[in-house]
Amino acid sequence: MFQLSKEESEAIRNYLLLPYLKRVLELDTKWIQHSKMKLPRPYLELIRYAFSLASSDLKHAKSILHDRGIRVSVEDTKEDIVICKVYCRGYNQTYRYTSVQIRNQVERRITAYFLADSRFKKRNTPSV
Repeated sequence: MFQLSKEESEAIRNYLLLPYLKRVLELDTKWIQHSKMKLPRPYLELIRYAFSLASSDLKHAKSILHDRGIRVSVEDTKEDIVICKVYCRGYNQTYRYTSVQIRNQVERRITAYFLADSRFKKRNTPSV
């Protein structure tokens, strides 16, 4: 049995979750573009900002996995379960994620990306 470092585990998690997150953001962008919103531009800019953060995080995760010789593959998607195999240092390990787990983690990550910009964090002084 092998033990992954915290950085490696996070890279694997990002490698698995960020494509889902990017897909959700793309669908939301299409939905907003075709909606009858009066001011869609601020929402689209927020989504584009989150998409760029997700893309850079995914690129970083891929580079970590490549540098350490770790391979990750999605083996099977049975109904509500995604099965992933991780090959590292001559060992392999299987991870199972339910669709609910993936949805919750993607939702938390999108919220974190939306709040990553300091302009959206809670202000100490009230607005005018």
